[in-house]
Amino acid sequence: MSRLARAVKECGALLQVALDVTDALEAFRIASAIPDNPLLVLEAGTPLIKSAGMSSVKMLRSAKPEVPIVADTKTFDAADVEAKIVHEAGGDAFTVLALASEETLEMAVAKASELGLMVYADTMNVPRYYMERTLKKLSDLGVHVALLHVGVDVQRRAGFRATELMSYIRVASDTFKGPIAVAGGIKPSEVAKFAWAGAKIVIVGSAIVRAENPRNEAIKALESLREAGFKCR
Repeated sequence: MSRLARAVKECGALLQVALDVTDALEAFRIASAIPDNPLLVLEAGTPLIKSAGMSSVKMLRSAKPEVPIVADTKTFDAADVEAKIVHEAGGDAFTVLALASEETLEMAVAKASELGLMVYADTMNVPRYYMERTLKKLSDLGVHVALLHVGVDVQRRAGFRATELMSYIRVASDTFKGPIAVAGGIKPSEVAKFAWAGAKIVIVGSAIVRAENPRNEAIKALESLREAGFKCR
């Protein structure tokens, strides 16, 4: 069982901090400042990966040797190649767009299973009317984690955040037979609410990494989970 799969099973719900910055040293500083915690997952965000490459994942691994690390690659093709790259860098999981072909999703799951990785399928831009069918397809294909995601541009232009998905998380959990992750403008004080709604992985990005004191905001989010009763066995 992978490090991330074990954490989900033992803890019930996890906080994933998305390091959506473009400066590798800043990402390292923030990651190092966040206290080690069994409820913590770190994410090498897409901007960080595009700016610093897979060295950013290696850097996060050196900062937090025992913490699960997700590479937000947003893979759309050549999933087996990208899975291998993530594995060699020390990552525990990578993201594939749910809108990718079934062939790509199947290849992602197959290679990830071979390498001991997990696959997040990011449902960003999947229409709501098509979501249930998409989640069922992802479940049938063996995808490990379904990520309900409101993208940054939608947040900025439409004022739509992941809080709008709160009532849908439970429905999604009934359709997808694996952990549900959720992302999109979530604040540290909201983490427990999402976990109680059924999300197993709650992703917080800018509210932590762009805060004046990222460490304190991460601690608030972790405490929110603990106070809600999520503790690791």
